[in-house]
Order: sequence, then structure tokens, then C-alpha cells
Amino acid sequence: MKKVLTTEFKVGLTVIISILILILGIIWGKEYRFVTDKYRITVLFEKVGGMVPGDPVTVNGVKEGKILKIDWHERQVLCTLEINNSVQLYDDAEFSVISAELLAGMKVEIFPGKSDKKINLSKQPFKGKYGGRIVDVGLVIGALSEDMSALTYRIDTTVSMVNDLLKKGNLQSDLKNALSNFNDISGQLKDMFDTSSGKFKNAVVNFENLTEKINDFVNNNEQAVGSTVNNLNLISGRLDTISASMQMLLKNVENKQGTLGKMVYDSTLYNNLSKTLSSIDSLAKAIKQDGLDIDLF
Repeated sequence: MKKVLTTEFKVGLTVIISILILILGIIWGKEYRFVTDKYRITVLFEKVGGMVPGDPVTVNGVKEGKILKIDWHERQVLCTLEINNSVQLYDDAEFSVISAELLAGMKVEIFPGKSDKKINLSKQPFKGKYGGRIVDVGLVIGALSEDMSALTYRIDTTVSMVNDLLKKGNLQSDLKNALSNFNDISGQLKDMFDTSSGKFKNAVVNFENLTEKINDFVNNNEQAVGSTVNNLNLISGRLDTISASMQMLLKNVENKQGTLGKMVYDSTLYNNLSKTLSSIDSLAKAIKQDGLDIDLF
């Protein structure tokens, strides 16, 4: 009886030890801690690419936490991250959702920042960005390959059209003739410049001599040139004064002021002059017909 109890005790003890080892293994594998040494932060992303709770959180590539929860926040995705207390984030920290593995899995990659100011946890949730997946890159490459195929087709079509154009008609011979004519013109221009190089040089020398003579004249007659300039300035001033006077005179005429203004706009003076001229005309006709009869005594 004593031996049987001893065997049952050994079996029970073995089972208990196995259960404890299993529980400790689960705790170690799930990274459970009896003492809280982590803190939580919330981050907003436009999209998360299929990320789920439990996916890792890495800081500069080192695993330092995990995703606890994923919720909707209006039209964005709100992720709750659990990070080890040993990780210190700063004010310019960056949060990105990227591929955790080559073909599957996502994670949040954190760049802790280079600022000297620690992150203010009261400003949560922080703003993150979506870095993309390998699958997204494949989709982009696929779309790009389609565009390249279309572009290649257009290039082939264009080249074919150019070849057909060159084969038909006299386009190729015309191009050769045009190039030949251009070469001939270039040669003629070169010969003309070679022939006239002496004339060009003489023209340049003559222009330089003329410039030197003008400079010498100005230097030798500096006072006379200055006096002439002063006289021109005086004349210009006087012309300005005369122009101002004429403008004043015309203004007075327009305003019917002054003698000239009254003469121009006064209808009485015009009528009197007309009557006087008419009288003179009648007197001239009478003298012409009857003669001039003057009786002085």
C-alpha cells in the first residue's frame, strides 16, 4: 500500500511540474510580466495594410512591443501600441506601418527621433504614416509594366511609320540633297569670310581710330562741351517756360479771358467787323463807279 502511494505521489508531482513548466513557457512566450514595465501610446494611420493585434512594434528594427488594439477613429485607423519602458521616444519621433516579413505580416516601425525634448504623451494620438507592403510594390510595378508596354507599342508604331515614310517617295534623296546644299552654303560662307577677313579687320581698326578721335576731341574740348551742355540746359528751361506760358494763354482763351479770348469768343466783335468790311466794300464799289469827288473848298 505504501509503495502504491509513493508511485501515485511521483506521478502527481510529475504532472504538477509539467503544468508549471507549460504555464511558465506560455508566460515567457507571450511576454507576460507580473510587474508592469510597459507603457501605451496611440497612433493614427490612414491605413494599416492588414495589420492585426499582436503584430510587433519595433524601434530602429529592434522588437520592443506589440499592437494591443486596432479601432476606427472617424475615417482613420487608431492603433494602441504597448512599448517597453526602456524605450525613450522624443518629440520628433516617427511611426510607420511597414511589412514585417517578405510576403506577409505587418508591424509598426518607430524612429525614436533626434530631438533633445522627450515626447509629450498628453498629445496622443500621434500621427503615423503608411509605408506600404511588398504586395503594394508589386501592384505598382504591374501598373508600371502596363504603361511601359503601351509606351513600347507606341514607339514601335512610330518607328514603323518613319520607316515606311523613308521607303516611300523621294524623302531620303531630298534629305541628302538638303544636307549637301547646307554643306555647300557652309563652304561658301567660309570662303567669303576668308576672302573678306582683311576688310573686316580694316573696318574694326577704322572704328577704333574713330572712337579714339572722338575721345580726344571730347577730352580736348571738355570745357566747350560742358558749356554747350549748359546752354542746352538753359534753352531747354526757357522752352519749358515758353511752353507753360503758351498753355496758360490757351487756357485763358478757352476760358474766354483776356483780350484774345474775348476776340475769339465775342460774337459782337465778329458782327462789327463784318459790318465794317461790308461798308468798306460798298464804299469801294461807289468810288469805282462814280469816282472820287472831293470838294475841299
